[in-house]
Order: sequence, then structure tokens, then C-alpha cells
Amino acid sequence: MIQLIKKYWLSIVVNIAVLTVCMIQPPADIEVPMTNFDKLVHFILFMGISGIAFFDNSRYFREKISNIRLLAGSFLFPCAFGGLIEILQEQFTSSRSGDIMDFLFDSIGAAAGILVCWLINSKLKKAIR
Repeated sequence: MIQLIKKYWLSIVVNIAVLTVCMIQPPADIEVPMTNFDKLVHFILFMGISGIAFFDNSRYFREKISNIRLLAGSFLFPCAFGGLIEILQEQFTSSRSGDIMDFLFDSIGAAAGILVCWLINSKLKKAIR
């Protein structure tokens, strides 16, 4: 367990921060710059979660993990986490509600995070060679 925490400490911290932000009551007087601004926030948060998971997995399992497993671990976990957050919001908060569209934007953000990280990773590998 300690090894896992050492390897994934950044992912753990970011996921706890995102969970906390998603569960607290938002300020009542906050002005949002556009309609459906929360969807953009979900997209960006989960793009980051996916990216961190991608680089954590590729850094620690570069020799041992297949590309498909790397992509699945960096996409499926963030998607499941997004779904869990929506369920927790619906069941355990009075100021938030579960929203399937939030979950959709979580998943789209996770996919975008993988794509961006995949491109960055391939460029870095070419530069190293």
C-alpha cells in the first residue's frame, strides 16, 4: 500500500482535491462567465485527472504495461470516478445534484486528456531517441 501511495501520490492528491471541490456547496454569489460553465469545468478537471493518471502509469509501468492497458487505466478510472462523484452529489449533498451531462463532460475530458498526453508522450519519446 505504501508503494502505491508513493507512486501515485500526485494522482491521489489531485483526485481528493477534485472530490472535495465537487462536494462542497458553491458560493451563492458567484458569477459565471457563460451558460453551462460547469460543463467546461468538468471537462478541464477530468482532462487533468486523466493526464496525471496517464503520466503516472507510463512513468511507472513503461516496460511492463501495454498501450491498451495504459489507455484503459487512464480513461476508465477517471470515468468511473466522475460517475461516482455524480452519485455522491445526488445522494449525499443538498446543494448539488447528480447530472448525466456532467458525467458526459467528465468522460469527454478524460478522452481529451489521453489524446493530449499520448501526443506529448510520443513527441518526448522521439526527442529522446
